[in-house]
Amino acid sequence: MKKKIILYDHQRLYLECMQYFLVCSDITKKYNLQGVDNFDDLHQYILEKDSVLILNIAPLNYAEVADQIEGFLKLNKTLKIIIHALHTEVKLIKKFFDKGIKGYLGNNASSKEFFEAINQVTDGNVYVNYDAKNALLNFICSVDDEHSKKLSGSEDITAREKDVLLLICEGLRSKEIAEKLFISPHTVESHRRNMMLKFNLNSSSKLVKFAMENRLVEY
Repeated sequence: MKKKIILYDHQRLYLECMQYFLVCSDITKKYNLQGVDNFDDLHQYILEKDSVLILNIAPLNYAEVADQIEGFLKLNKTLKIIIHALHTEVKLIKKFFDKGIKGYLGNNASSKEFFEAINQVTDGNVYVNYDAKNALLNFICSVDDEHSKKLSGSEDITAREKDVLLLICEGLRSKEIAEKLFISPHTVESHRRNMMLKFNLNSSSKLVKFAMENRLVEY
Protein backbone atom coordinates (compact mmCIF):
# COMPACT_ATOMS: atom_id res chain seq x y z
CA MET A 1 0.00 0.00 0.00
CA LYS A 2 1.30 3.44 -0.96
CA LYS A 3 2.17 5.92 1.75
CA LYS A 4 0.56 9.34 1.66
CA ILE A 5 2.20 12.76 1.30
CA ILE A 6 0.12 15.75 2.34
CA LEU A 7 1.32 19.11 1.01
CA TYR A 8 0.20 22.34 2.65
CA ASP A 9 0.58 25.78 1.08
CA HIS A 10 -1.91 28.60 1.52
CA GLN A 11 -1.48 29.71 -2.10
CA ARG A 12 -3.23 27.33 -4.49
CA LEU A 13 -0.98 28.19 -7.44
CA TYR A 14 2.19 27.27 -5.56
CA LEU A 15 0.49 24.19 -4.15
CA GLU A 16 -0.49 22.98 -7.60
CA CYS A 17 3.01 23.73 -8.92
CA MET A 18 4.51 21.65 -6.11
CA GLN A 19 2.13 18.78 -6.82
CA TYR A 20 2.99 18.90 -10.52
CA PHE A 21 6.69 18.95 -9.66
CA LEU A 22 6.29 15.80 -7.57
CA VAL A 23 4.20 14.04 -10.22
CA CYS A 24 6.85 14.77 -12.85
CA SER A 25 9.48 13.23 -10.58
CA ASP A 26 7.59 9.91 -10.56
CA ILE A 27 7.23 10.07 -6.80
CA THR A 28 3.59 9.04 -7.23
CA LYS A 29 4.85 5.53 -7.92
CA LYS A 30 5.60 5.33 -4.21
CA TYR A 31 3.24 7.88 -2.68
CA ASN A 32 -0.29 9.18 -2.99
CA LEU A 33 -0.41 12.98 -3.00
CA GLN A 34 -2.90 15.22 -1.22
CA GLY A 35 -2.78 19.01 -1.57
CA VAL A 36 -4.36 21.23 1.09
CA ASP A 37 -4.57 25.03 1.00
CA ASN A 38 -6.65 25.53 4.16
CA PHE A 39 -4.67 24.94 7.35
CA ASP A 40 -7.82 24.25 9.36
CA ASP A 41 -8.64 21.30 7.08
CA LEU A 42 -5.35 19.47 7.62
CA HIS A 43 -6.61 17.31 10.48
CA GLN A 44 -8.91 15.53 8.00
CA TYR A 45 -6.04 14.24 5.88
CA ILE A 46 -3.35 13.17 8.33
CA LEU A 47 -4.92 10.09 9.87
CA GLU A 48 -3.41 7.38 7.67
CA LYS A 49 -0.51 5.45 9.20
CA ASP A 50 2.99 6.72 8.34
CA SER A 51 1.70 9.69 6.36
CA VAL A 52 4.14 12.52 5.61
CA LEU A 53 2.97 16.09 6.15
CA ILE A 54 4.98 18.84 4.43
CA LEU A 55 4.11 22.28 5.81
CA ASN A 56 5.06 25.56 4.19
CA ILE A 57 4.76 27.73 7.29
CA ALA A 58 6.04 30.99 5.77
CA PRO A 59 2.69 32.82 6.05
CA LEU A 60 1.68 31.27 9.37
CA ASN A 61 2.13 32.25 13.00
CA TYR A 62 5.02 30.11 14.17
CA ALA A 63 3.84 29.85 17.77
CA GLU A 64 0.45 28.59 16.65
CA VAL A 65 2.07 26.13 14.23
CA ALA A 66 4.17 24.72 17.08
CA ASP A 67 0.99 24.07 19.08
CA GLN A 68 -0.76 22.56 16.06
CA ILE A 69 2.11 20.12 15.52
CA GLU A 70 1.45 18.66 18.95
CA GLY A 71 -2.22 18.34 18.08
CA PHE A 72 -1.49 16.59 14.77
CA LEU A 73 0.77 14.07 16.50
CA LYS A 74 -1.89 13.34 19.09
CA LEU A 75 -4.26 12.48 16.24
CA ASN A 76 -1.66 10.31 14.51
CA LYS A 77 1.47 9.25 16.37
CA THR A 78 2.98 7.79 13.19
CA LEU A 79 2.68 11.07 11.28
CA LYS A 80 6.00 12.40 10.00
CA ILE A 81 6.17 16.17 9.67
CA ILE A 82 8.57 18.17 7.49
CA ILE A 83 8.65 21.94 7.98
CA HIS A 84 9.51 24.31 5.13
CA ALA A 85 10.27 27.75 6.57
CA LEU A 86 11.86 31.07 5.68
CA HIS A 87 14.19 31.02 8.67
CA THR A 88 17.21 29.00 9.76
CA GLU A 89 17.21 30.51 13.24
CA VAL A 90 18.43 27.91 15.72
CA LYS A 91 15.80 28.47 18.40
CA LEU A 92 13.01 28.04 15.87
CA ILE A 93 14.49 24.83 14.50
CA LYS A 94 14.96 23.41 18.00
CA LYS A 95 11.46 24.48 18.99
CA PHE A 96 9.88 22.56 16.12
CA PHE A 97 11.98 19.44 16.69
CA ASP A 98 11.07 19.54 20.36
CA LYS A 99 7.43 19.50 19.24
CA GLY A 100 8.04 16.35 17.21
CA ILE A 101 8.85 17.21 13.59
CA LYS A 102 11.20 14.92 11.63
CA GLY A 103 12.50 17.25 8.93
CA TYR A 104 13.34 20.93 8.46
CA LEU A 105 13.94 22.76 5.19
CA GLY A 106 15.10 26.37 5.18
CA ASN A 107 14.29 28.90 2.50
CA ASN A 108 17.34 27.94 0.39
CA ALA A 109 16.56 24.23 0.27
CA SER A 110 17.14 22.71 -3.17
CA SER A 111 14.93 20.20 -4.99
CA LYS A 112 17.57 17.55 -4.23
CA GLU A 113 17.33 18.33 -0.51
CA PHE A 114 13.55 18.30 -0.73
CA PHE A 115 13.50 14.73 -2.08
CA GLU A 116 16.24 13.68 0.33
CA ALA A 117 14.10 14.96 3.21
CA ILE A 118 11.15 12.87 2.07
CA ASN A 119 13.27 9.75 1.64
CA GLN A 120 15.11 10.15 4.96
CA VAL A 121 11.99 10.92 6.96
CA THR A 122 9.98 8.04 5.49
CA ASP A 123 12.91 5.73 6.33
CA GLY A 124 12.61 6.78 9.96
CA ASN A 125 15.47 9.26 10.03
CA VAL A 126 15.67 12.97 10.83
CA TYR A 127 16.61 15.44 8.12
CA VAL A 128 17.82 19.04 8.19
CA ASN A 129 18.89 20.76 4.98
CA TYR A 130 22.38 22.22 4.46
CA ASP A 131 21.78 25.84 5.50
CA ALA A 132 19.74 24.92 8.57
CA LYS A 133 22.32 22.30 9.54
CA ASN A 134 25.10 24.87 9.28
CA ALA A 135 23.17 27.22 11.54
CA LEU A 136 22.84 24.45 14.11
CA LEU A 137 26.52 23.48 13.87
CA ASN A 138 27.67 27.07 14.19
CA PHE A 139 25.59 27.49 17.30
CA ILE A 140 26.70 24.21 18.89
CA CYS A 141 30.37 24.74 18.07
CA SER A 142 30.29 28.35 19.28
CA VAL A 143 31.60 29.74 16.00
CA ASP A 144 30.09 33.10 16.91
CA ASP A 145 31.16 34.94 20.02
CA GLU A 146 28.88 35.16 23.03
CA HIS A 147 27.47 38.50 21.98
CA SER A 148 26.59 37.22 18.52
CA LYS A 149 24.89 34.17 19.99
CA LYS A 150 22.84 36.42 22.23
CA LEU A 151 21.65 38.25 19.13
CA SER A 152 21.05 35.03 17.21
CA GLY A 153 17.91 35.50 15.15
CA SER A 154 17.90 39.31 15.15
CA GLU A 155 18.82 39.35 11.47
CA ASP A 156 15.78 37.17 10.79
CA ILE A 157 13.38 39.87 11.96
CA THR A 158 11.46 41.13 8.96
CA ALA A 159 11.12 44.82 8.15
CA ARG A 160 7.48 44.74 9.23
CA GLU A 161 8.36 43.01 12.50
CA LYS A 162 10.89 45.77 13.18
CA ASP A 163 8.17 48.35 12.60
CA VAL A 164 5.90 46.58 15.05
CA LEU A 165 8.71 46.09 17.57
CA LEU A 166 9.58 49.80 17.56
CA LEU A 167 5.99 50.75 18.34
CA ILE A 168 5.73 48.07 21.04
CA CYS A 169 8.83 49.59 22.66
CA GLU A 170 7.16 52.99 22.49
CA GLY A 171 4.34 51.56 24.62
CA LEU A 172 1.61 51.45 22.00
CA ARG A 173 -1.15 48.86 22.19
CA SER A 174 -1.97 46.45 19.37
CA LYS A 175 -4.92 48.50 18.14
CA GLU A 176 -2.83 51.68 18.06
CA ILE A 177 0.00 49.90 16.25
CA ALA A 178 -2.45 48.48 13.73
CA GLU A 179 -3.83 51.95 12.99
CA LYS A 180 -0.36 53.42 12.49
CA LEU A 181 0.83 50.62 10.19
CA PHE A 182 -2.50 50.09 8.40
CA ILE A 183 -2.69 46.44 9.36
CA SER A 184 -5.12 44.49 11.54
CA PRO A 185 -4.66 44.02 15.32
CA HIS A 186 -4.54 40.27 14.66
CA THR A 187 -1.55 40.77 12.36
CA VAL A 188 0.16 42.85 15.03
CA GLU A 189 -0.34 40.06 17.56
CA SER A 190 1.00 37.52 15.06
CA HIS A 191 4.18 39.56 14.60
CA ARG A 192 4.51 39.92 18.38
CA ARG A 193 4.17 36.17 18.96
CA ASN A 194 6.59 35.32 16.16
CA MET A 195 9.26 37.58 17.64
CA MET A 196 8.72 36.17 21.13
CA LEU A 197 9.12 32.66 19.72
CA LYS A 198 12.27 33.60 17.82
CA PHE A 199 13.94 34.91 20.98
CA ASN A 200 12.39 32.33 23.32
CA LEU A 201 10.59 34.98 25.37
CA ASN A 202 7.27 34.56 27.13
CA SER A 203 6.02 38.12 27.62
CA SER A 204 5.86 41.45 25.82
CA SER A 205 7.79 43.14 28.62
CA LYS A 206 10.68 40.70 28.14
CA LEU A 207 10.53 41.34 24.40
CA VAL A 208 10.89 45.08 25.02
CA LYS A 209 13.77 44.52 27.46
CA PHE A 210 15.52 42.20 24.98
CA ALA A 211 15.06 44.68 22.14
CA MET A 212 16.51 47.53 24.21
CA GLU A 213 19.47 45.54 25.52
CA ASN A 214 20.40 44.28 22.07
CA ARG A 215 19.63 47.47 20.16
CA LEU A 216 17.09 45.84 17.88
CA VAL A 217 15.27 49.17 17.56
CA GLU A 218 16.60 52.64 16.83
CA TYR A 219 15.07 55.95 17.88
